[in-house]
Amino acid sequence: MKKITFIALAAVTAQSVVAQIVIKPVRTPNTATNRPGGIIVPGPDGSPVPQVQKPQVIQLLNGDELKGSFVGFDSKGGAKWRHPAVKAPITFEADSVSKVILHPRKSQVPASQNCRVTMRSGQEILGELIALDDKTLTIDAWYSRNNLRIPREQIAAISPGGQPAGVIYEGPVDGKGWVGANNANFGAVPQMQKRIQINGRLAGGLVPPGFGGRPVGAAGWAFSKKSFISRRSGGQIGRRIKFEDQTNMEFDLTWTGSFNVAVYICSDKMVQHGSNAYIVGLSQYNCYLMRNNSRTGQNNIGNANLPAQFRGKIKARVSIRVDKKKNSISLLMDDKLIKQWVDSTGFAGKGDHVMFVSNSSNSQMKVSNIRVTRWDGSLPTGGGSKDRDLEKDRLRSTDSDFTGELVGIANGKVKFNASFGPVNMDVEKVASLEFAGETKKEKPQLGIGDVKVTLANGGDFIFRLESWTVDRVTGVSPIFGRVDFRPDAFAAVEFNLNKKRTSEDDDPFDF
Repeated sequence: MKKITFIALAAVTAQSVVAQIVIKPVRTPNTATNRPGGIIVPGPDGSPVPQVQKPQVIQLLNGDELKGSFVGFDSKGGAKWRHPAVKAPITFEADSVSKVILHPRKSQVPASQNCRVTMRSGQEILGELIALDDKTLTIDAWYSRNNLRIPREQIAAISPGGQPAGVIYEGPVDGKGWVGANNANFGAVPQMQKRIQINGRLAGGLVPPGFGGRPVGAAGWAFSKKSFISRRSGGQIGRRIKFEDQTNMEFDLTWTGSFNVAVYICSDKMVQHGSNAYIVGLSQYNCYLMRNNSRTGQNNIGNANLPAQFRGKIKARVSIRVDKKKNSISLLMDDKLIKQWVDSTGFAGKGDHVMFVSNSSNSQMKVSNIRVTRWDGSLPTGGGSKDRDLEKDRLRSTDSDFTGELVGIANGKVKFNASFGPVNMDVEKVASLEFAGETKKEKPQLGIGDVKVTLANGGDFIFRLESWTVDRVTGVSPIFGRVDFRPDAFAAVEFNLNKKRTSEDDDPFDF
């Protein structure tokens, strides 16, 4: 982390002189304290091993960052920051701040606050669904002192159960549920932390059957900042994900040098050999699809060369689309169709596991922003993607999927006019409601003073921040109007959204 140099004026013998204070990284205390360096709190399972409450972090546009605690903000005075080595709060100019990471303590959010609303701009909020009419959606949000009223024309989808429309999995957030072999020892995955050796054998019983490999601590994948990072060959990391008949799995792949990664999908075991699965392989110049059969071994279904445009890049959005009924696997990169394979022998995937295997020995790779969703079977044509507009509203439940007109929501009931007649369904039975109109995200119009906040329990949105104090956050939103929020609801706040950030260049993945 960079050191931050402050220029302070000190009165010495009645004369003003310039003094230089260098703030060094704060050591995490090893006793309970309320100082911003860190707070040790009991483990959630009552275990004697304490968990350390992370200190807050302020990041500047030039790449500097400093641990401490966020005191407040106002549009004229800037951001105030407290550091244990400085007696008075430090004030940063408003136009110099990039982001404040708050690391709030977990709040007890009522179970009813699980409705997720996705705007046409891609912004999302969570809260308790109160009502929807032909003009407005009303949400009771635990983090707002007033109900939030959202114009209907700005809404893309509503998920009463909290899961984004059609989303099966999003992450990784903290590594929970991911297990692996031949990996670096990282604390975000407790299953891997508990794999210890007794007399040369792995103990703990927390590794899925057949999940072999060297003990944790060897080279492989490591978890950092909501990403999996691999710096050497041989590591594997995976989890169980429910694959529908038509599923789209997307992720960001970042690399240095010549990368090589194998993605196992629809696998019945998290092993490289002896499972029933498909393997999608990606390297700097080509890709392939292999069938993995527990009895007959691996068979190559086909290869394809990557377009030359990807050879000079260091990042791509990878999409693997599965159609079980058509026995097909499609690979897209940056919304461009690279190859569609059809398995003439039938669909070989027999399970619901996904696994990433690093085959790169001389490069680094990062996998992040994994998103698995139900897929409608469409593929881009002409080498690019095409957003398809929804001509009618769509209602999805656990056992039905139909289109028509969403009339409204009131008293826990969804009123919907389908082609076969009116539907009056309990809200809790509805998985998602998608609104007719353009499916392409609208780019939000950013103004001076706009910030992007991330909620501690999920979701993010943009508004113009006026004041942030110890007990309230106020401002104006183009969606909600005037807002009055609780500060402890937010995990992060980003400032100066239109300004360029200076990234650290000593580590390509900021590990």
